[in-house]
Amino acid sequence: MKIIVNGKETIINENARNLLEALKEIGIEIPNLCYLSETSIYGACRMCLVEVDGQITTSCSIKPYEGMNVKTHTPEIYEMRRGILELLLASHNRDCTTCDRSGNCKLQRYAEEFGIRKVRFDNIDKSNIIDYSSVIIRDNSKCILCGDCVRVCEEVQSIGAIDFAFRGFEAQVMPAFGEKLVNTNCVLCGQCVTHCPTGALTFRNDIEKVYKAMKEGKYMIAMMAPAVRASIQEELGLENDLVVAGRIVNFLKSIGFKKVFDVSFAADLVAYEEAYEFKQRLEKGEKLPQFTSCCPGWVKFAEHHYPEFLDNLSTVKSPQQVLGSIIKKHYAKEIGVAPEDICLVSIMPCTAKKFEAEREELEGEVDIVITTRELSEIIRSSGFDLKNVSPLPFDRPYGLSSQAGLSFGKTGGVFASVLRVLEDELGIQDVQTNVMEKGINLTIAKMKDGNTVRGLIVFGLGNVKKVIGKIKNGELDVDIVEVMACDFGCVGGGGQPYPNNKEVRMKRAEILKEVVGIDGLISPTENYHMLSLYEKYLKHPLSHEAHETLHTIYKNRKRINNGDIEILPLPIDESEKTTVKICLGTSCYSKGSYEILSELIDLTNKEKWAKNIEIKGTFCVENCGKAPNVVVNDRIISEANIQKIKEVLEENVKNK
Repeated sequence: MKIIVNGKETIINENARNLLEALKEIGIEIPNLCYLSETSIYGACRMCLVEVDGQITTSCSIKPYEGMNVKTHTPEIYEMRRGILELLLASHNRDCTTCDRSGNCKLQRYAEEFGIRKVRFDNIDKSNIIDYSSVIIRDNSKCILCGDCVRVCEEVQSIGAIDFAFRGFEAQVMPAFGEKLVNTNCVLCGQCVTHCPTGALTFRNDIEKVYKAMKEGKYMIAMMAPAVRASIQEELGLENDLVVAGRIVNFLKSIGFKKVFDVSFAADLVAYEEAYEFKQRLEKGEKLPQFTSCCPGWVKFAEHHYPEFLDNLSTVKSPQQVLGSIIKKHYAKEIGVAPEDICLVSIMPCTAKKFEAEREELEGEVDIVITTRELSEIIRSSGFDLKNVSPLPFDRPYGLSSQAGLSFGKTGGVFASVLRVLEDELGIQDVQTNVMEKGINLTIAKMKDGNTVRGLIVFGLGNVKKVIGKIKNGELDVDIVEVMACDFGCVGGGGQPYPNNKEVRMKRAEILKEVVGIDGLISPTENYHMLSLYEKYLKHPLSHEAHETLHTIYKNRKRINNGDIEILPLPIDESEKTTVKICLGTSCYSKGSYEILSELIDLTNKEKWAKNIEIKGTFCVENCGKAPNVVVNDRIISEANIQKIKEVLEENVKNK
């Protein structure tokens, strides 16, 4: 498509989602603070203003068309953008030196680029609400109301733990009713953190705990996840350094760690144990489809929203907890150190891993979890130039891994590893993968006997909700489902460096693919040190000993488990009755379900045709992304209002 950009005829992609993306593709980055390609268009910040055919408009909300005349940088647009920045800064906490996003903050960068050295407007303090209740920390004094966190949580992850509250200057992003984040259905995936441009959402920093343990004389052991080595390069200027993991091993030993192990070793162990668990379920035809359980964000999501599927989750712990259990139960004896004298530090790309290590049933296996960003802070503050640190191998016996174990860091890795383990036993001859839609891939493995194993590879919890809905409705028949809460898997985890957008995640996945290709072992079945663990301690897959060390349990975290609440019951013949259930869960309540309830009661009292309507309150129809939800008999009305409900009720009563 031809358009005119700043007086020059320019060819752009006619399939671009909007003008902002089309201009980005030709090298013109329009400033923006609220645009996310993965979510709906919001247009709140107004920073992306451009002039189109003489009219100033937001470039995120307009589709390019043939012959469009665009000006991206006029004096008027410059002044407007600069004014917007000053207004934002006037009510923003500008204590940048202690901010998690300092040096990597969009607002800070734009203030620098637009030459703002003094804000013309008086500084007006917002309500300085800081919530430390959870792994995710919320500081409203830094929030610019861009809505990125709200849309990611609701539209991508389908959780809706936070939303806008109040109006005008009093507007805030918060959980419903000002509740603490720890008391919501937040799964701690950290996607709100990765997309917050200003540091209003961050995560708990545990570096001081590491140094405290060192000071106390603990036996320090570190273990590093595969996705960390694919992203730490960004922070430290080590692009295309395929031995960065070895440099980190040497660095950690230089500052006091006795041993450094590779979590990919434990990934081999998890794949091996989980493969035989899957084989057993296939043979018995029970608890299928089997869902993977390596991702703690997904596990918590299942506990909150799908407790009826908890038996379908693999009971094998995540690689982090498996290695923690092995070290504390067995390795401690081998080296003659009491488990309580060991401090095991896990280096992860994920914020939910901090929560996982603190779960009651797993407590004590891993002592401290730090993220990729926290590791980079330790390296930078130490003064080490990692480029000049010689690489060292991970320590044996838990430093050897296969390509399968390393691939856990990106989506598809877990399922591929399970198939790799069972390749010979099931006689797998051919594996084909088809993309169903973004974030959902169907893989079919054909076996010698003509049977197939059907697996789904899913990332993004919104996609998981779609998949489970289809499984429950009988529309989808699969044997195993790999789930990752974050887009593209662990490479996009909430603890990864900024920026953490789609393009960066795809690049990290490619880097990890290159690292995987270097590994000489292909399957977990070739990992000698892993197999020797079974010989020494675990006996065989699914043995009593293996269950004691490698398996776990899950709990129903659904906050309200009671049945429906009778609000306006009717003692009449069931055949004459129309039942209306109004969801009073957090998301629906915050979107106006209580007002709908009041209007519905008024309706039943006024309208004669509505005399046989029974009203109930319910607590989750598992459709939070389209709140508020109302169920008329068995029909869900999404994004409901009283008019929509009235139309359905009138139709239903007429049919009766």
